[in-house]
This record gives sequence, structure tokens and C-alpha cells, in this order.
Amino acid sequence: MNRQGLVDLRCNAGHVWMNAEMLVVKHPYYAVTDEDGNFRITNVPAGDYEIEAWHEGWKVTGQGAVYDVMTQMRVQRPIFSDPVEWTKKVAVPSNGTVDVKFQISDKRPEMASNR
Repeated sequence: MNRQGLVDLRCNAGHVWMNAEMLVVKHPYYAVTDEDGNFRITNVPAGDYEIEAWHEGWKVTGQGAVYDVMTQMRVQRPIFSDPVEWTKKVAVPSNGTVDVKFQISDKRPEMASNR
């Protein structure tokens, strides 16, 4: 990809179960959480950073009609709420680690950092 940002992927044949979001970043410092919500970013140089947690929208806010070429019928595709982002400033020490905790919710969560 030649531009950073969110890429929204949807099947243009109307298959409502075929969709994805892809986040393109300019740097190697990103992670996807595991099944327990944990992540690790390694080899980050010492310095001050802003870390961001991003989650796709999870609330259905409406329906959009699309044509499914396989069944030759109009079907309803759910429309989800906008993605949610949370940010936290962190200072990474030389040869050290930083724990960052995000509370993911509908509201702007309180975030804590333990060093």
C-alpha cells in the first residue's frame, strides 16, 4: 500500500459476511491483540511516544441493501458504528519495558500505565 490509514474491504458481489478492515502504517511498531486482549511491541527505541488502541465499530447502526449475485436477491448488509480509538502517552526507557492498559468500552476509557 502506498498510503497509510484505514482501508475498508467489502465484497462487491453482495456477500455480506465477506468484509475486513486493514490498517496501513508507516512504521514497524504495531500489534494485534491475542485472544485475551494482550499485545507486545518489541525493539522500540527509547523515547516519548503516543500509543493508540483501535477497535472496529461493534454496534449495528443500520442496514444497507445490496444485491447478492450468488442468490440473485437483494440482501441487507449491517452498517456498524465508526471505529473507536484511544491514545496514551508513554515514555520508553533504554533497555526497559512499559505496560499500557486500555479499558475498551463505548465511553472514552480511563487509561493507566504501569512501569
